[in-house]
Amino acid sequence: MDKIIIESLTSDFLGQGTAPNGKKVSFPYALPGDELAIEITAKRRRQKKIRLVGYISRAKWEGVLCEHFGTCGGCSAQHISYDKQTEIKFEPILSSFSKEVSIDLKSIPAKTIFHYRSRMDFSVFPGPKIGLRAKGNFRHVVDVLHCSIQTQWANEELQRTRNIIEKFPNLPWDRRDERGGLKYVTIRKARFTGESTIIFTFTEGFESEPDHDLFLEETKTNLQSDNIIFCYNRVKSEVSAQGRSTILRGKGGHTETIQGKNFFVPFDSFFQPNPEGFLPILDFIRDRLPKDKPALIDLFCGNGFFSLLFGKGFGSIHCFELTPSSIDTAKQLLGEEFPDAEIDAQVTNLFMNAEALPKIPKGVLILDPPRAGCGKKVAEWIRDFGPEDVFYVSCNPESQKEDIKIFLASYTAKDGILIDPYPHTPHTESVIHFQRKQI
Repeated sequence: MDKIIIESLTSDFLGQGTAPNGKKVSFPYALPGDELAIEITAKRRRQKKIRLVGYISRAKWEGVLCEHFGTCGGCSAQHISYDKQTEIKFEPILSSFSKEVSIDLKSIPAKTIFHYRSRMDFSVFPGPKIGLRAKGNFRHVVDVLHCSIQTQWANEELQRTRNIIEKFPNLPWDRRDERGGLKYVTIRKARFTGESTIIFTFTEGFESEPDHDLFLEETKTNLQSDNIIFCYNRVKSEVSAQGRSTILRGKGGHTETIQGKNFFVPFDSFFQPNPEGFLPILDFIRDRLPKDKPALIDLFCGNGFFSLLFGKGFGSIHCFELTPSSIDTAKQLLGEEFPDAEIDAQVTNLFMNAEALPKIPKGVLILDPPRAGCGKKVAEWIRDFGPEDVFYVSCNPESQKEDIKIFLASYTAKDGILIDPYPHTPHTESVIHFQRKQI
């Protein structure tokens, strides 16, 4: 057995030290000064594996609210002061943007660091276990009694759900024996309307089992969610809140209000997990929109979120998204909200078909791509044909930076912000305002 002392923290909050063989190694939930017992094993001569055996000594954790922290994979930094968290996650991003693309971002910490999430997805395993995957072990579920980053109401509904599931020992899906049926419980609680939805994800075909209807009646009787939905997907699927659905109570989703606009959020669709924490980005864009508004282009538009918020006054609104149901929703909502505007909403794979985008020089472009970024084709289209003002929103500043390098020759970065909507995790969000250079 060997020893290692943690020397520093990585940008994703891992404690890093130097092993006896000189290799830098990292461990979750470790702080500088912690002394760890490790074991170095080798299956082959040149392949050595370092395994954590236990802690010889460790710093006292301050500020940890969750009894499951240290085993649950949901949070990674509750043991680090929030000021230190923001320093660790912000500084590398701020530095790399300044050095690599000469853009200085303003960082904005979160105002609320606990009970901020409006959606949580809990795995259900025999036992029953109802919780979150363990850190680094997808097959192990930590039985979560109370989650400190979801709302208090959601914790109470989780307990009510647990009480019901405990009455049905054969209900949870056994992935080894392929018995039972319930795989996931998803709880969504709107931040600004208070409306709530709970979704139970079952294996396809479980509705023919005797426990199904009995469990259905129990949920309608004992749960408080405004909307209760059962959905069914493939036996081998490990995706929550997706598939053929049945509405037991209410409707097929919830309504959230953001800056005076109502958004219907279908049970199986993405919406900001922390709407309140995302507001600085919306304020940033609203404060910088030009007064002249001939056209708005919304890429990776989802249900038309940004177009609905900022579309007032634009003569035409052009939305592009891969999912047909999202485009259908965007068309309907935008048509109702802006009856005098020309609405152009198209199902488009932007990663493959950027050339289909409209060339409107005197307009505004807002894009909010997935974590991988907008891709080379879209970035090149922005470089060659993008409009006067571009607002690039990102949940992954690293991929955002690589996209920016492609089109920055045609644009000037005016300003940008980096925010922390997800305290105790390494994730950040950013937005940068660009203006096309005048030739």
